[in-house]
Amino acid sequence: MDSDFQTRLSSRVADIQVSAGIPSVLVAVGLGGVVRAVAVSGYADVEAKQVATSESCYRIGSITKTFTAALTLLLAERGAMGLDDPIAKFLPGTPFGHVPLRMLLSHTSGLQREAPTDMWESMQGPSPTQLREMFSRVEFVAQPGQRWHYSNLGYAILGQVIESILGRSCESAITATLLEPLGLEHTCWNRPDDAMIGYRLDPFVATVHREPVMDQGAVGVGGQMWSTAGDLLRWGYVLTGGEPEVLPGNVIEKMHTLHVMVDTAGWTRGWGLGLILERRDDTVVSGHTGAMPGFQSALVLDRPTGMAVTVLTNITRGVTPGDLATDILREAIAEQPSPPTPEWRPATCPAHISPLLGSWWSEADETVFRWEIDGLHAYLASAPATTDTRFVEEGPGRFRAAHGRFQGELLLVTDAGSGIEMRWATYPFTRSPR
Repeated sequence: MDSDFQTRLSSRVADIQVSAGIPSVLVAVGLGGVVRAVAVSGYADVEAKQVATSESCYRIGSITKTFTAALTLLLAERGAMGLDDPIAKFLPGTPFGHVPLRMLLSHTSGLQREAPTDMWESMQGPSPTQLREMFSRVEFVAQPGQRWHYSNLGYAILGQVIESILGRSCESAITATLLEPLGLEHTCWNRPDDAMIGYRLDPFVATVHREPVMDQGAVGVGGQMWSTAGDLLRWGYVLTGGEPEVLPGNVIEKMHTLHVMVDTAGWTRGWGLGLILERRDDTVVSGHTGAMPGFQSALVLDRPTGMAVTVLTNITRGVTPGDLATDILREAIAEQPSPPTPEWRPATCPAHISPLLGSWWSEADETVFRWEIDGLHAYLASAPATTDTRFVEEGPGRFRAAHGRFQGELLLVTDAGSGIEMRWATYPFTRSPR
């Protein structure tokens, strides 16, 4: 980002920190996993007057769930589990054993929000053994699949499922499978010695009070992590598909696929498998927010550009990091220069494709098949801009719609002797209207 953007960001962050009366705010913008702009204002330790820096380590709360979701989907990709497998396959004898794993990821299981324990009073979460002993007391607040209901318990159950599959803790698996390969050296499960102090605002005096440091125990796969802006921006880039050797494209696509609408009135917020999907005007951004005693956080990303924004604070209430991160992300995208116009190159059409090109008709709609640099395309003549489809050739006479209209459906081409016959998604296509 240019110096003007950096100046505006620094001024905005300082204004927010002072006007909200909170210990610190950190905002960082990344592109391609690299920090491009960062601004921080305030204190890591108010009493000691220790100034927060761009390297400061904050608790990230439920952003932790994005790591747990990514590991779950990675295991499913490798065949260790199926997303529609019931919980009972891995944790037999529970009252929620019929719920599929997919619903835990998307918060549609209907399970109560928290584990039935005094964790939010004692600030100590259960051990794995204690958590499993609580399963018999778990309640449903909705029918599975009926509606969205946020459940930290659901992710704790996922952690136990993963442990039963791998024979080791979910936390250690995330560290070995994601953190270490990606070099996220400042993302960890326990509070580092030099981490930020968490605070809460006094409701009647312009001051703050220290919050206790909660140890979530076996529930921590949904909120225990600590991290830095640099690590989070790199993770954000991974979640846009930037590191397919660690997190394949199929996993990224599933995380971003809408499973439930959260905002059923305005249809502005939905949920994928581990990610919030937020619509702002004509764009959809993804990510997650986090909140723990003394901390709030957000990580918001834009898949098309690979850009990410993180907001980190060491206060329980007082700001809305998700909204702030989304606003800054949109501003940062607008600051980016337009990509250069690609050089035109003529396309060379294979001989066996030429007979397929031109106008075809199905159900009184004209579809135009064309050969482009990247392969066979088709679009409705009445709406070319919104119906373009790209095909991938799977074998003789077999083309799969990879993107666009009828995505995933087969286009079958046969030579009937009297001419070529085509069927797409089983619909017959003819050279003339009928």
